[in-house]
Amino acid sequence: MKILPIPKTVKEKKGMANLSAAISSDCKLFAEALDSFRELSDRIHGIGLSDGVGGIRFAYDGSLALEEYRITVLESCATVYAATAIGAHRAAATLLQIMESEPSGISLPLVEISDKPDKGYRTLMVDVARKWHPFDTLLNYIDLCYLYKIRYFHIHFIDSQSYTLPSERFPKMPTEGRHYTREEIRELNRYAKSRGVEIIPEMEVPGHAKAMVTAYPELFADDLIDENSVDTYSLFNATGKWNIICAGKPGIIDTVTELAKEIIEMFPDSEYLHIGGDEAKISDWDNCRECRRYMKEHSIDGVRALYTDFVKRVTDRVLELGKTPIVWEGFPREGAEKISRKVLVTAWESYYHLAPDLLEEGFTITNASWQPLYAVPRGHRVVTEGRWSPSDIFSWNVYRWQNWNKKTAAYEKPIDVESTDALLGATFCAWEDSYENDILAVKENLAAMSERVWNTEATSSPAELLECHARLTSLADKLLSNK
Repeated sequence: MKILPIPKTVKEKKGMANLSAAISSDCKLFAEALDSFRELSDRIHGIGLSDGVGGIRFAYDGSLALEEYRITVLESCATVYAATAIGAHRAAATLLQIMESEPSGISLPLVEISDKPDKGYRTLMVDVARKWHPFDTLLNYIDLCYLYKIRYFHIHFIDSQSYTLPSERFPKMPTEGRHYTREEIRELNRYAKSRGVEIIPEMEVPGHAKAMVTAYPELFADDLIDENSVDTYSLFNATGKWNIICAGKPGIIDTVTELAKEIIEMFPDSEYLHIGGDEAKISDWDNCRECRRYMKEHSIDGVRALYTDFVKRVTDRVLELGKTPIVWEGFPREGAEKISRKVLVTAWESYYHLAPDLLEEGFTITNASWQPLYAVPRGHRVVTEGRWSPSDIFSWNVYRWQNWNKKTAAYEKPIDVESTDALLGATFCAWEDSYENDILAVKENLAAMSERVWNTEATSSPAELLECHARLTSLADKLLSNK
């Protein structure tokens, strides 16, 4: 049976159940899940599901976990069991892979399926700040998240190239012609919730901040003594005047907090706020009057310690606002003991702050290993195709970091950590490219990553996985083309 991610338990009998194209549930909790299932079954299979008995019934089972589900298909009916709307969504995504259209209704294999993920943090990240993605394209990514059982859609809204969110508190901030409206953000939230997907919005501080600094230099810009500084920390040279915000300016944390508060208010269903925190050109702080003054007043020994101090101050504010902050691994080890262990760290580069060290220091982490979980434009410095293959991802596991860059610790030999609950899952990242290119990479590689995070132990052969992968991505083609 070609299902991806591979379910934990599948008990299949010979034969098929020929059922009416009807769905029902006595539980109001599943109403939204049924609506989405109707829409997507029509787009993928051309099946118009109506309310009624004799087809698929969704039933409540409070013993099941958040994303856990059971499916039982008998000759007379099919029953889905879940305890949450999200569990119902995950079951529906499985049904979309095994159901077929029949003249009299639908057919399903006679089967019992029990399933739940090993890791809950299965995430797609898309960069809309460097390459603008029109609003409607974001909904297509959410549909893929639904079909592939991806729980979070992480959107990189802000970078040096543009500020793509609306802002009432900072009206000069949104980049002209490259930002979403409040109405679109409300629709994005509604659409994601209807698919059982949670948005993770990302702002970007202190680096990658040119769009913010140039819009409000009086609020964010360093007071540089010498503008000809040399980058001493960022792996990729973060060049460009005003590419980092001032960490020592009086009131800077209050300003960043106001910005964070506005973004949090725009995404009320999101438990996380990603604050960025990587690739910061911190040598500018060594040449900034305000940063020098702040370091002296607070007995901070150098800009690396100032970096962790800044991350601490911002993440503390996000925690006070009731959200869990996420940061990239970019902050150094100096002063890291001051950062709250409630902060979630995405280990990606294996250059700044290595995954084993983060775990040893008591952080909860996620895996966004550059290789094989990144997609970038073709001809990029990484690989000719700009991404790795689904086979590469199937041979990877969630406890491993690899990197193509000779400067990183994971270049010559992968970094592996022991199995631990402190590693929540993984993120597939699509960077710096147009929607037309990104969606192709996401459609293929995200499906493979979902399998390797849903099932941390490989239980199927590479050939079997690729066969299931081909089936799933063909359904994705129908889903995207029939909108």
